[in-house]
Amino acid sequence: MSFNDLTTADDNLLFDEIHYARYGYERTNIYGLVALDSQLLTYVDRSEEFPSTRLDKLPEPPSAEYAQFLSKPIRHFIAASSSEITAFISRDGYWNCLNISLDLEAGRTEVIAIDCVEEKTGDEIKTLLALAITESSQVIPLSAAPMQISHVQIHYEGRSQVAFLLSCVDGIIHLYTQGTQSDEFIELTSSFFFPMLGKVSDHKINILFMHIFDQSTGERVICAGGQNGEILLGFYDKDGKEIKTNAIKIFSPITSTLIFQPRSHGQTDELHLVVTCAIEQAIVYRSIKTNGLSVSKPLPLSGNFDSVLCSHVMDVDWDGEKEILIGTYGRQVIIYKQVTGTQFYTILWKRQFAYPIYRIVHLDLNRDGLDELIVTTMYGVHIFQV
Repeated sequence: MSFNDLTTADDNLLFDEIHYARYGYERTNIYGLVALDSQLLTYVDRSEEFPSTRLDKLPEPPSAEYAQFLSKPIRHFIAASSSEITAFISRDGYWNCLNISLDLEAGRTEVIAIDCVEEKTGDEIKTLLALAITESSQVIPLSAAPMQISHVQIHYEGRSQVAFLLSCVDGIIHLYTQGTQSDEFIELTSSFFFPMLGKVSDHKINILFMHIFDQSTGERVICAGGQNGEILLGFYDKDGKEIKTNAIKIFSPITSTLIFQPRSHGQTDELHLVVTCAIEQAIVYRSIKTNGLSVSKPLPLSGNFDSVLCSHVMDVDWDGEKEILIGTYGRQVIIYKQVTGTQFYTILWKRQFAYPIYRIVHLDLNRDGLDELIVTTMYGVHIFQV
């Protein structure tokens, strides 16, 4: 396929856009979206002005039954702009938008990154929301500007609990978790749990993006991408012990990393890795458990629309094989499908937007049994249906 074959005309064979929500008068950034799997019941009724209504606060639960927990978590998502966060809360046949102002002073402070996770302890569920803000709930002062924030389960003081990993421009991966004596978060040395991240801090590697992939077997894989093109890959056994690492360096800042299983229903433990770059094509590293970072294929024409900022995977055509989606600063979302019987990829679908693409996720937002495609751009959220 040549560049001339990739026209700017949109494809509508897979997805149709059903809603767009703008971030007021503000913008978001590449770390401003997180999906949340929740066991809490949702109860807000459908608004007459759905889907345009935005709530400023949640009403009180109508009955005690909403204090019960779901056996199967429901997925929602949260988008952050410079001074507020908006939660898109899924419901049967619709969704609600909850707008939460953070009272940040425009132009002086802004949200850089967001992460959210639920933690269940006995009969209690806590929703932990972490925000990395340029200036500083609990406020943890930072000595360097924050970048991406993500969460991971660790074993600390004899129990499993949530920890947040924060990369900063000081080249250090900071780890925060709740202390044993209170709910206050404390900083622990990340190298104690993840030796590879200790090497990152020792060499002051500015990590722009990190993906943590937990397998059903209890094993874990972590991939971190650096400002100077570093790609670091670490493998951990069921006990959390680091068993091997791989590292290479390419000629481009790394904008995102994504570890994934190529098949939808996990018929194999094979893992691939998508790496997106600021000034090169996106790259797929294949069978990383066996090959490490030695076998790769580029995604064709992925570098023709300015920097590639993000990637995602989902089975868009329901054939059991996951497709790769990328979003670019040049305002394109492109879906790639692996050519049957080969290791090459071809373009399956594309769509041009008004603003740069920052993040892509999928979830069943209206609980109709089919996943919606969620695309966040610089100034808003686009929701697509099959």
